[in-house]
Amino acid sequence: MRRLLPLVALIAVTAGLLGGVSAAPDPTFSRDIAPIFQRHCQECHRLGGGAPFQLLTYDQVYRRREKILETTRTRAMPPWKPVAGYGDFLGVRGLTKDEIALIGRWVETGAPEGDPADLPPRAAFESAPSRGTPDLVLRSEPFTVPSRSGDVYRCFSMPTTFAEDRYFTVTEVVPGNSRIVHHMLAMVDAGGASAHIRPSDLSPGYPCFGGPRVRIDGYLGGWTPGSRPWIMPEGVGIRLPAGARVVIQMHYHNGGPTAESDRTEIRLHTAATPIVKELRFARVGSFTFTIPAGAQHHEIEASMFVHRPMSLIAIHPHMHLLGREMKAWAKMPDQSSQGLVHIDDWDFNWQGFYFYRTPVGLPRGAWIELTAAWDNSERNARNPNRPPQPVRWGERTVDEMGHAAILYTFDDEKIDHRPR
Repeated sequence: MRRLLPLVALIAVTAGLLGGVSAAPDPTFSRDIAPIFQRHCQECHRLGGGAPFQLLTYDQVYRRREKILETTRTRAMPPWKPVAGYGDFLGVRGLTKDEIALIGRWVETGAPEGDPADLPPRAAFESAPSRGTPDLVLRSEPFTVPSRSGDVYRCFSMPTTFAEDRYFTVTEVVPGNSRIVHHMLAMVDAGGASAHIRPSDLSPGYPCFGGPRVRIDGYLGGWTPGSRPWIMPEGVGIRLPAGARVVIQMHYHNGGPTAESDRTEIRLHTAATPIVKELRFARVGSFTFTIPAGAQHHEIEASMFVHRPMSLIAIHPHMHLLGREMKAWAKMPDQSSQGLVHIDDWDFNWQGFYFYRTPVGLPRGAWIELTAAWDNSERNARNPNRPPQPVRWGERTVDEMGHAAILYTFDDEKIDHRPR
C-alpha cells in the first residue's frame, strides 16, 4: 500500500496541473489573422495591388472566409509554385503550417473580429520603388475584353525612336485593370517584324497565344500578380537596340458579366551608373515533340552547354495546360549538381520569372539540364481534349510547350556604357 501512495500522489498532481492549464484562446481577426494577411496577402489584395479584390478589412476577409480556408489549406494561395530549397529566390511567398492552422481555427470557431484595438497599424505599400520619373513609358493600346471570355492573349507592337542603344536597369509593369490582367510580357523585336502582323478582327493589336509570332531578341519585363519591379544587379543593363520595336503580350481573363477594358504600361528607368554587362536570354527545352493520347506521364529531357562562364539572374519555366512537372538544374564539370527550379504541381495560371537572391555562377563546361512531364490522360481535369488526342509542340492553347527561359550575363564580358 505504501508503494502505491507516491504513484497516486503523482497522478493527482499531474491531473491538477493539467486541469489548471487553460486552453489557448480562439483566434480573432484583429489580433491573429490581420498580421498574417499583411505579411502574405495584402501586397496583391489591395487597391492597385494586382488582385481582383481587396483583403484589408475584417468585412472583406469575413465575406471570403470559406474560400480563404480552402485556398490556404491547399496552398493555392499565396501563389508560389517552386519547391522550397531547389533554387534560392527573391520574393518567396507562402504560409507556414502554423499560419495555415491558425486561419483554419479562426474560420472553424466562427471567424470572430475581436477587439479592433488589437489591429496592427495599416501596412504601407508602394506601387514601385521611389526612383523618380521613368525615362521611357510604353503603353498598350486600349483593349476591351468581352464578358466571360475566358483566356485572351493580345500583343501590341510599339515603335521606339532612339538613335542609339539604350540600357535600362529597372522596369515596372503597371496593369491598367487588375480585374482582368492575368500576366504580361514585354519583349524586344529588334527586326521590327511585328509591325507587319495584321489582326483578323478590328480590335487593336493581334492574337498571340504562346508567343508574339516574331523572333524575340530579349525581354524588357514581365508581370504576374504579386510581381515586383525587375531590378538588375549592379552593372547589368537591359539593352533596347536602336530602332527596335517592343511587343507587349497581354494575357487577359474576364470571367465577369460585363465587358472590361485595359491599358497596361511598362515604365523603364535608364542606368544611372556605368553598365559593364548586358542582360541576355536563352531557352532550354525541347521544341519538337508529340505527347501520345492517354499518356499519364510523358517526359522529355533537354540540356544546354555552357560555353562561356555565365551568371543566371532569373528563370521562367513554361508549359501549357497538360503540364504537370518541370525541373531544371546545373551539372558542373566536377559532376556536382545545383538545383535551379523545380515545380512539381504545374499550373498554367501561375507562372512567371523567378529571380535568384544571388546570381548563380556557372563555369564553362557546365550543363543546364531540364526535364518536363505532361499528363495527356482523361484523369487530367485540365485536358482540353475529350477523349485525349496526340498533342504536339505549338503556340495554340491546345498545343504544348516545354522549356525554361533564362536571364543571364556572361562573366567574362565587359562593355563600357556610361549614362549620358
